[in-house]
Amino acid sequence: MTNNTLQFDIDELDEWVTPTPLSDPVFTAIFQNAEVSALAMRSFLNATLIDSGDNPVSEVVAVTPQSIHSDTSARGFRIDVEATTDSGEVALVEVQLKPFSATIERALLYSEQSLASRAKRGQTLEQVTSAMPKVIVVNILEKAIRETGGFHQVVELLYREPPYERATDRLSIHNIELDKYREMHKTNLDTALHCWLTAIYRSQDNRRTLKEEVDMDAQLKAYYDSDPGFAQFVDRHGIVAATPDIRKAYRRWQYDIMLDKLDEERRLAKIAEQFAQSEARGKAEGKAEGIAEGIAKRDMEIALKVFASETKRGRSMNDIIEILRDYSITEKVIEAVINANK
Repeated sequence: MTNNTLQFDIDELDEWVTPTPLSDPVFTAIFQNAEVSALAMRSFLNATLIDSGDNPVSEVVAVTPQSIHSDTSARGFRIDVEATTDSGEVALVEVQLKPFSATIERALLYSEQSLASRAKRGQTLEQVTSAMPKVIVVNILEKAIRETGGFHQVVELLYREPPYERATDRLSIHNIELDKYREMHKTNLDTALHCWLTAIYRSQDNRRTLKEEVDMDAQLKAYYDSDPGFAQFVDRHGIVAATPDIRKAYRRWQYDIMLDKLDEERRLAKIAEQFAQSEARGKAEGKAEGIAEGIAKRDMEIALKVFASETKRGRSMNDIIEILRDYSITEKVIEAVINANK
């Protein structure tokens, strides 16, 4: 296939493919900044927080996409959000799409940075702690990172002894696991989060725009008409998905995913090959070591028998040593036999 043919095929695909809402380039374009997505982000965050019984945020102040390159095979994006609560507290929120090998640990690391972000040199501990924001991490995950539990997993700092209660409300991590939600086959969309997730996963699976999915479901359409934030998200997806630059970025993202998978497969194959070689060397070394041990044991048995019989005959030590050498017994074995018979 020539490069011209390849380019033609890519352009032809771009004519019909619908970029999915949770792909990195699309999601970050939807939430490009607070001006175009503050209502949508507030609606999604509150749908998540209310589902877990937490207090909602009152206003989203800033929305900022951030690129992530944890290593060469773990590229992705997150959305950093600054919001306020009804009580005037500042909430720093991170929305993460791609699961990393240490998703929770990574969330804790970034949370630590956010918790300390407002500390100033020279402040007392009391001043630092009073200025600490709430940090909320929301991970939207295609695949569950925990086999047990429901689709909405909340991680917090708790007292281990009864009564089980929060040690602090400054940090919470929400893992939304879409594969578990799909398995529920919910037909009654009785919460805001159910509406959000149903629209998202149907759009993901069917490769249709969010608006198409909403228009085909009376419950989603009713929620769209009643929630301006959800409507903003749905409409933004339609705009972004039709943008030529985003469509090209989506195709590049798909290729990056394939290349990342290929790199991972090659890396695992290399590790497997190295392990196999190491195991083979170990077997060879073990076999050689076993042979050597067998020879040493045989030589020791011979040396002991020669030493015993020749001693009975009245042979001198020097004569016995020479006889053992004639049998090609090593000096080490000879020395061991002599020491054993002192």
